[in-house]
Amino acid sequence: MALGDWTAITEALVARLSGDAALMALLPDGVWVHEARQGTQRLVFVALESAADAAQFGAPQARRATLECHYVVKAVVFGAGRQDAEQAAARIDALLEDVPLTITGFACLAIARTDVIDETEDDEVNNDIRWQHVGGRYRVLVSPVNGGSA
Repeated sequence: MALGDWTAITEALVARLSGDAALMALLPDGVWVHEARQGTQRLVFVALESAADAAQFGAPQARRATLECHYVVKAVVFGAGRQDAEQAAARIDALLEDVPLTITGFACLAIARTDVIDETEDDEVNNDIRWQHVGGRYRVLVSPVNGGSA
């Protein structure tokens, strides 16, 4: 795997999620990768947790057959938005589960949720306020096409 191959996968996830009007109506602060801007209160959070590749049999050492990435993808809602967070997480799942991504340089072989995330977090400033985190961990399996570098 070449350093940064997962960037195209992350970009495809962000494009899929941010391009959905129904999801953006629920989470109008948009899609954020690894960290959100201060002041956001209703957002989609995306973070790469791990990436692993598999060598292509008989190919040069730098050539990989597949790249498997695991992402956290969740709705994060400030305040009493539990129902909104659950509704947004369901929309995220509908957009991702078994729906191949269009990824520059790769063919998407599979995408599936592997774990559910359902957490309530106390606000750091005001313990009477909660953040709802609802979503999942998604496994994305891709293979390079047209001379891709994985």
